[in-house]
Amino acid sequence: MTEHYVLTLGSKFMKQALLIFSVLGMGIAQTSGAAVTTSQTNTITNISAASSSTRSITPASSYGSTRNTYSTNNGASVSNNDEISQAISNLSAQAQQKENQLSSLNSRLYTEKQQQKANTVPDSNSAPAMAAARASRVALSGSSGYCARYVRKALQSAGYDFTPNPSAYQYATRGTLDKAGFSKISNDMPTQVGDVIVYDRSSKRPHGHIQIFDGKDWISDFRQNSISPYSGVYAYTTWRDSKYVDDASDRGIYLAMADK
Repeated sequence: MTEHYVLTLGSKFMKQALLIFSVLGMGIAQTSGAAVTTSQTNTITNISAASSSTRSITPASSYGSTRNTYSTNNGASVSNNDEISQAISNLSAQAQQKENQLSSLNSRLYTEKQQQKANTVPDSNSAPAMAAARASRVALSGSSGYCARYVRKALQSAGYDFTPNPSAYQYATRGTLDKAGFSKISNDMPTQVGDVIVYDRSSKRPHGHIQIFDGKDWISDFRQNSISPYSGVYAYTTWRDSKYVDDASDRGIYLAMADK
């Protein structure tokens, strides 16, 4: 009786130990590769936890396999470390490839920008520079009230073709500069030779004002001391020969679209 009791007690402790190992996810057969009988297979199900995010894990049925594969409640599979490492390596390679493509695109855009910048600075033989030079040569020491006439003649002497306007502000509002080949640019753009500014008319200045930049000073019918001939603040628009307007940003968009 004693011997039978010991065997029974030992068998009971063995089953409890196997149950503990199973709950801890320590499939003995996974490590040793030994076959495990059906009676030793235990499935972990619906383990209660304090956190609602806790999931139960079911050991893989293939205990004789060297793969440590588990499945979660939502059906997602977790493979062994080698496969996970390979997946991470593949993703890293793809990310590096995209980074290299982006770097190449940025380099191309920078080169395009530099080339375009070189092509948007008028030389001394360009129409904007010649118009500005003419205005500078005939500028008076003080205002005569005929800014529109002086700037108009300077532009026409450089080859710009347009119909003259009686008032300075009309060179902007009637589309005269636009038709002559100028484009309106931001007032915040760095000024370059040949740029034209047109001031809006006001109650005090019913004809507005027009002026051209000679690379150093703003010239209308006289050489001005600053960008504005007025003591107050007045609205204005800035115009530049369209041939020298930097459109590298637009071409950069086209390059980006072409790479997709």
